[in-house]
Amino acid sequence: MHYLAYNEGKRHGTEEFPVAYYYINEEHISYNMPFHWHREWEIIRLLQGELLLYIDGKEYTASAGDILLLREGVLHGGTPTGCIYECFNFDLHGLFRNVLSVRDYLRPFYRDLLLPKIHYPGDHGEFSSIVEELLGAFRQDIPESFRALSTLGNISRLFALILRNGWYKENVGASAETARKTDQLKPVLEYIETHFSSPLSLPELSGVIGMNPKYFCRFFNSITQQTPMNYVNYYRIEQASNMLCNTDLSVTEVGLECGFNDTCHFVKTFKKYKGITPKQYQKRS
Repeated sequence: MHYLAYNEGKRHGTEEFPVAYYYINEEHISYNMPFHWHREWEIIRLLQGELLLYIDGKEYTASAGDILLLREGVLHGGTPTGCIYECFNFDLHGLFRNVLSVRDYLRPFYRDLLLPKIHYPGDHGEFSSIVEELLGAFRQDIPESFRALSTLGNISRLFALILRNGWYKENVGASAETARKTDQLKPVLEYIETHFSSPLSLPELSGVIGMNPKYFCRFFNSITQQTPMNYVNYYRIEQASNMLCNTDLSVTEVGLECGFNDTCHFVKTFKKYKGITPKQYQKRS
């Protein structure tokens, strides 16, 4: 899986078949999940361990067998604990753009008029079976034509099941307010993504959306469960991890590229988040 940036500009799949499947374990460079959003919907299925997810400011704890369904544009991030999980991204509108008989039924979902249930814990009967069939087509070496037909059929079945069982709610009141708050935070996350290598301060971040620093801390924490500056360090360490694996830069150079002017501070912060030193991480990778 590619590195998860805040606003993923990369298209998943192709224009004709806009889907992508990823298998994530502890050895994967994108094992941790910084806060981000993307234009596609996403299915996350836990195969092992536990994943703590924050989705639009709400906390979810997923265990082996659990499935999560995320709408496009939803702000989400997570902390895995000894887990293996699968991600499946798909452009709901793009997949069914030319399938008129299905598109009309899906329109309330991709227009955010109906918000489907997010967390499907444990063995969720037919829902789990459909997801297994859907993702299984991407774990096997099979013709692309079979994958395409399987994807269209199984995603149609998933949303038919959601509609039949009433696993959704209308996007009004509290739901709309939560979406407004997360949309308000996105410019700050984009600013961190662009300026993480430079010194950042609380007044600077709060000024991006014109908030008082004290109120901004509460606002940021209510969505991410972290203080703004703790999250800046977390994001810097994720970027550093990526550089240590994919460049020839030294530990000192990586630290400087990621906003740490003191190597000792960089090593200490890295170990706090990763449990090992940057050099140990680089050798392991």
